[in-house]
Amino acid sequence: MKLSDARVVITGATGGIAQSTVYLLAERGACLLLVGRNSDKLIALVKHLGSEHSWLSADISTARGRADVMLEAQRFGANMLVNNAGISEFNEFAQFSDARLTEAMNVNLLAPMCLTRSFLYELGDSAKVVLNVGSALGSIGYPYYSSYCATKFGLRGFTESLQRELTGSPHKVLYFAPRATDTSINSEAVKQMNRALGSKTDSPAAVAEALVKQLEQESKRVFIGWPEKLFTRLNGLWPEVVDNAISKKFTKIQKFVKMVNS
Repeated sequence: MKLSDARVVITGATGGIAQSTVYLLAERGACLLLVGRNSDKLIALVKHLGSEHSWLSADISTARGRADVMLEAQRFGANMLVNNAGISEFNEFAQFSDARLTEAMNVNLLAPMCLTRSFLYELGDSAKVVLNVGSALGSIGYPYYSSYCATKFGLRGFTESLQRELTGSPHKVLYFAPRATDTSINSEAVKQMNRALGSKTDSPAAVAEALVKQLEQESKRVFIGWPEKLFTRLNGLWPEVVDNAISKKFTKIQKFVKMVNS
């Protein structure tokens, strides 16, 4: 699908990666429906982009919020959905309450699954494209990211399964996996940890360029960043190699999770 013909719904639209993506998509002629929780930020963003774009304030972690998104997407004539909204928490698993685990599941996994189903099967039969924004941590179980990894592993599995189920269909479902990105989703402790470990962090603009390129090419799966690409492969083939690599850094990682709970 040409981006100039795309009418795109993007969730979490005021976040770091999403904002950069929104500007690029608008530059390429796409018409956008921006979804998020903060009305003021959404209004400001649409004013900057132009009157041909729309916004909707909705909580996609709820069934009512998702229904509102799909109703507006139908009115908008959407043919592309970018499931970008996500939350992340770096902490000991013992510190997670049922409520926090449920929120992570609802936002990171249940919402994109439900929105994808409704988008593909309730908005007519015309060809549509869905892109699910995952993470390198959807392929690598990393200490103190248990809820985030669980939901992003699930999102990757869901996307892969649906890709294969849609063989021969006009619909396309894509998976995008960035590594650490310099956005507000990362706490100060995480940013300090990444610097201490020498982990590379991408700018939102660089990640958005890769995401928009994937939409243009309709590539099934894109992982960005080196050595993260290598580690995702190794973790699938020889997880013990990744176990050993992480264990060598574990004392440093522990230092930063203690900052969170101090």
